[in-house]
Amino acid sequence: MRHTLAALVVAVLGLSRGAQAQTPQGKLPGTSVPYSIRNGEGERYLVGGMVAARIARGEDTQELFEATVLTGGRGANLPLHTHARSHEALFVLDGEVELWLGQEHYLLIRGDYASIPEGTPHAFTMRSHRTQLISWTLGGEAGALYPALGQPYAGYVQPPDAHPEIRKELLKQAEARADVQFKGKAPGKSPAQRVRNGTVPNKKVPYVLAAGEGQRLVAGDQLFSFLGDSSTSDGKFLVVMTEGPAGKMIPAHYHEKHTETFLCLDGSMTMRVNNETLTLAPGDFVHAPARTIHAYQLTSHYTRMVGLLTPGVFEPFFRTLGDPYAGYVYPQTPPPFRFDRVLSKLNELDLKLVEPPASPR
Repeated sequence: MRHTLAALVVAVLGLSRGAQAQTPQGKLPGTSVPYSIRNGEGERYLVGGMVAARIARGEDTQELFEATVLTGGRGANLPLHTHARSHEALFVLDGEVELWLGQEHYLLIRGDYASIPEGTPHAFTMRSHRTQLISWTLGGEAGALYPALGQPYAGYVQPPDAHPEIRKELLKQAEARADVQFKGKAPGKSPAQRVRNGTVPNKKVPYVLAAGEGQRLVAGDQLFSFLGDSSTSDGKFLVVMTEGPAGKMIPAHYHEKHTETFLCLDGSMTMRVNNETLTLAPGDFVHAPARTIHAYQLTSHYTRMVGLLTPGVFEPFFRTLGDPYAGYVYPQTPPPFRFDRVLSKLNELDLKLVEPPASPR
């Protein structure tokens, strides 16, 4: 099945082996178990001129993070606001987004990324007829702003006559229910600058990153790009892009200390999640909390996915396995796949292998 895990094995490898849970199709589980959401699904609200699809809430992730996909047309927006306790990260999935970030004003396109630490004033306006972005917020306090600002919605795109303005009384309601404070003023009027930055900072500050940029590492025929690492989030999370050609399934494994998520962006992929096998297309999402046995396989000639990992303890794995890489596409002639380096440090990494690694490609 493609969009839910019909038989979720919650406890594995020493945790009440055989216990299972059911998640109704198209519904969020309400507890921290493995689950998947098909593109466009989730808990949906009409907020001004956009649809907010909550695909991970605090109650689904043990309050580690929340994730919301925002889809709208030209003019849909969120006014200037801050989060007192929630670090937010934005990634543009489609279209153009005008972003006010602190004292800066940017124009973002597909693949651009923004990191917004707690207390940073920010606002955005969608500037194309079909715009979509994903918002990750750390903790479980910020996502409630969408139910407070909108109303439950059965559709998957905004109605043609959707009005982008959000009433002031709804802004006040959101402030009472979520970690959000609206500033009550318009953002600055300086010209929007196209995002060009290609450098991830070495400390926790607001920043934007252009599509395709980041700290790039290559491991065999796959390219890993850090959009955000531990230094930019005080160790709370990583945002990692993975891209490559069709290949073998990686070894099944699990993590004891961190949660991993997968959002397919291009191509197609197959995932094993405990006792389920899923086929992911662009827009499909998988949540794999700690102790979930999982593995993935890229199945198209070019496949790309992005993931939030929290907390950021898995960063040493990528830096052990991969080598710094100057290119922007996966290598046509892959270098040696150095999983031997991972095996030599296995007791230092949050990685538990369930099956031996496959032979190198």
